[in-house]
Amino acid sequence: HSSTFDTITRHSRKYNANMSSPRNTSSVQVVVRLRPMNENEKKHGTLPVVTASTQDKTVTVIKGQGSRQIRSSFSFDNVFTAFSSQQEVFEATLKSVIGDVMHGYESTVFAYGQTGTGKTHTMEGELSSAENHGVIPRSAQAIFETLKKPEYSSPIITCSYLEIYNEELCDLLSDELQRVTEKKQTKLEIMEGKEGTFCRGLTEKQVRSASDVLQLMQKAQNQRKIGETKMNKQSSRSHCIFTISINAKKKVIDGGCLEFNGKLHMVDLAGSECAKTASLDKSSGCEAARERERMNINRSLLTLGRVISMLKDQSTTKRSQNVRIPYRDSKLTRILQESLGGRCKTVVIATLSPSVTAVEESISTLNYAQSANGIVNKPVATSFLSVNPITSKTFQAQQKVIGGMDQGNSVEHWHEMECKLTYMQAQVEEAQAALARKHMQQQELVEKSNKAEKEKLEMEKTLFDSKQKIASLEDDIRDVKKQKETFRSKLLQTEASLKKTRTILAATQKTEAKLLVEATALLNSLQFSIDDGDELYSQIVKAREIDVQKRLATKQFHLSTATTLQEITSSLQQLSEGAEQHFSAIKDTSTKGSEQDQASLSKSLEMTREISHLVSKLTQEMKSRLMDEFGLVPALTKMSDDAVGGVNKAKGF
Repeated sequence: HSSTFDTITRHSRKYNANMSSPRNTSSVQVVVRLRPMNENEKKHGTLPVVTASTQDKTVTVIKGQGSRQIRSSFSFDNVFTAFSSQQEVFEATLKSVIGDVMHGYESTVFAYGQTGTGKTHTMEGELSSAENHGVIPRSAQAIFETLKKPEYSSPIITCSYLEIYNEELCDLLSDELQRVTEKKQTKLEIMEGKEGTFCRGLTEKQVRSASDVLQLMQKAQNQRKIGETKMNKQSSRSHCIFTISINAKKKVIDGGCLEFNGKLHMVDLAGSECAKTASLDKSSGCEAARERERMNINRSLLTLGRVISMLKDQSTTKRSQNVRIPYRDSKLTRILQESLGGRCKTVVIATLSPSVTAVEESISTLNYAQSANGIVNKPVATSFLSVNPITSKTFQAQQKVIGGMDQGNSVEHWHEMECKLTYMQAQVEEAQAALARKHMQQQELVEKSNKAEKEKLEMEKTLFDSKQKIASLEDDIRDVKKQKETFRSKLLQTEASLKKTRTILAATQKTEAKLLVEATALLNSLQFSIDDGDELYSQIVKAREIDVQKRLATKQFHLSTATTLQEITSSLQQLSEGAEQHFSAIKDTSTKGSEQDQASLSKSLEMTREISHLVSKLTQEMKSRLMDEFGLVPALTKMSDDAVGGVNKAKGF
């Protein structure tokens, strides 16, 4: 057979950071942690009937034997097994809650379960071992690490530790003398305030580090009520509520500062124990006190279950909000009123034992957990196991396996073996899952190691390069020092030279003053000379103009003379040509002439030569008069050069 439970929305009240906006719904997170079989259970061969799967997030319980055996499965938000570490439990449950607390929310964490199932181990752990720290020390460490961020400032963190033993309130952080004084003066009382219920007179210790929180927890452990039961040698006989209050300021994006007050309640409930399991003798004084403890614990837990059940019914049936919730029936439910349907965000950690001796308490714890989850029921599968008749051969084989047990109990032993096999299979699966997680963590560590090794090599190379650079810089510094010394000596020499130069400059200035006076007189003389030069220049200009006119007249005369000479030369050429023609005619006609004619011709030729000689002589004389050293052209050139020299000399003055 199988049965399915309807799933509903889980409710809890949720405030924003300033606690003034409308409330939003927030689901109560419920997780289950299954402890391993202890040494005593292994020694007596106790049958494991509870298994869990972290992957499927389910818990399976086997109840009954034979054909009446029932297998029930429960689903939760998260499930942890013996292979789950304290760090994994914290990461999956409290890490997100810490973020809510740092935004000003009030959050609560419950640890609920039968005595001896690991509630205190989950909440506190081993305070002397960092690896086995519970959620309380890890939460304190996470809070202080968060407050180290630069956006947080002015943090004030206080802690309180309240114990409820036999419905009596006790302050675990107060000193012995303080507790005696408080009993005489002020009694711890649960009061109603503006922000909900609180315990009046409860000591709040300010802490500044996670180690301070550990010291307070160790102090509280020495004062907490514990006792030995048949299920647990060191069973917590009281409910304990450890509260961390954070007041701090946080910088926001727009430059403002947001002040918030967050609280984290971590509740370690006392373990429930049925009367049959306890089997206490009420006539004995010690056991009578233990029975009274058991009854008060069960009574408060029963009230807690009723409160959660009514809250569940109220959320699922949508009945009127005026329905009375019995918070005041127990001091535990009253102090935790805000955590149960109030304004807190709540996480419930239900702890279980795999033993068959605690199967009833385990089922009760699972039912409570589902009720606390705000869900009517999550899918639950129930089936009946039918066993075929056993043949004689099978019976003999079973006899060998179980080592010669009774024939009448063979079916029961078969069921026991099947339960153990189921438990071992679940353990193997969880071990494989844990190994897979460890393998992934190992791979991450190997990658981090390789990365670190690579960074180390890079840093070593950088260090080597830096050393070389430092050596080079030291050499440069030595060179610079040498240059500095050289520059210093040069500077001293330069300063000496500068003093000499200043002395010379002073003398030079005196000399320049004297020279200025002389230069002024010289300038005056020069100005007078310039005036004389200007007059001379005007005279020279006039003389030059006359010379230019003379040169023009000479050129005109030269041109006219050259023209006359050309005309004379042309006439002579014509006369010579006529004479030659006449001579040729006379020669031709006078071949038969007389000597007179020859004499006449010779005379004519001589006259022609004389005329030609006279013309040449006249031409030479005219050229000599024009171009000779004392001729007209050199005279004009000399006059022109003298005039130009006089002008240049005047400009020089």
